[in-house]
Amino acid sequence: MTARPRTTIRTSLTACAVLAASLVGSAGAAAAPGDTVRLAPPAAPAPAATSRIVGGTVLPDTTQAPYTVAIFTSVSATSGEGCSGTVVDSTHVVTAAHCFIEADGTKAAPSQVTVVAGTPSYYGAPKDPGATTVGALAVRTHPRYVPAEFDDDVAVVTLARPLDLGTGRIAALPLPPVGSSILPRDKYAYASRAVQLTGFGITATNADDFGTLRTVGVGAIPIGFCGTGSSRDAAGTDAPAILLCSDRRGAGACQGDSGGTAAVGPLGARVLAGVIDTSGADCQEGRNLYANVAAPEIRTFIDAALREQDLPAEATPLSPRGGGNVKLSGRAVVGRTVTCRRGSWRSGSRFRYAFVFVKGTKERNRGLSTKRTYKVRSSDRGWSVSCAVQARNAGGTGATFWPFATKVRTR
Repeated sequence: MTARPRTTIRTSLTACAVLAASLVGSAGAAAAPGDTVRLAPPAAPAPAATSRIVGGTVLPDTTQAPYTVAIFTSVSATSGEGCSGTVVDSTHVVTAAHCFIEADGTKAAPSQVTVVAGTPSYYGAPKDPGATTVGALAVRTHPRYVPAEFDDDVAVVTLARPLDLGTGRIAALPLPPVGSSILPRDKYAYASRAVQLTGFGITATNADDFGTLRTVGVGAIPIGFCGTGSSRDAAGTDAPAILLCSDRRGAGACQGDSGGTAAVGPLGARVLAGVIDTSGADCQEGRNLYANVAAPEIRTFIDAALREQDLPAEATPLSPRGGGNVKLSGRAVVGRTVTCRRGSWRSGSRFRYAFVFVKGTKERNRGLSTKRTYKVRSSDRGWSVSCAVQARNAGGTGATFWPFATKVRTR
């Protein structure tokens, strides 16, 4: 096939402007008018490579990512859509739902889907004796996925025949334990963790070079720390438990990487952390979202699909929705009490609260508690205080924050 991919990372991400540096143990806060400071973006880990995915490098073979495959969905005799995916066992590939569902809800048939594994070049596969090209027996998409939204953008392709995982060119990437925390935490605050992205996407917005396996390292954090504290965060979603994000200019995924691999851990001990979902309007901005495969809302669907079962939406637990308008109220004066207001949530969540203190590049937090008030102490003088809310239910655990910190005063 020679058709250029039509679109894969289908919607632009408006901004991940505030990554809550003090909430993720990173750069210090910058001054803002009045008694508050806005939390500054963190410095993400440097990319692992320096030439191209965007900002990554071309892989000469599949040894560094034997689990990443190219996917092509034929829309017509002359056009199609290129995506990427991750092998999770010999007969299944996890990828993005939007690779198969059009904006009007039309879904591609399995006969329209081709998967190419064991090669660093989609178009070079016919001449590569180690490449495997296989069709699809079934394509299952998350029952809660809606084309206009980012949430639940996950699909599982059942292959028409098993892949040979004994050659060394193709391997399965393990899934993490369901409900596990992919990213590290210190009491409450999530830290940015190095995530390795691999896919067959293009290297810049409007480029025409789909089909070459590339990789790049980025730093990822939960989506709840990419927002602005508005009623819907900057990514256009209110589902903080089921999405991860990264934001590093010049490093990230682009069109054609949709459905591709976001892995954590050293080579040989990696697990699948997320499924590549979206990029910004300009891929060079390095703003990406990833479906969190450890969240029960996502994982319930994946596990059922691996058993060749179709689930209705109500059979997948709905994770906490909302989290907008979290705010610290009250005067941050020694001896007085401040309150963390949780904002608007739904989906029957249980809540915990954290009070986070920043001073320059330093950050400390008192951990999560069911108590939403805090009496300011004399030891807090010289610090600025913010707060965050964690919501948890059967579908997952998510958190959002107030993107400002109020300076503690003595009177």
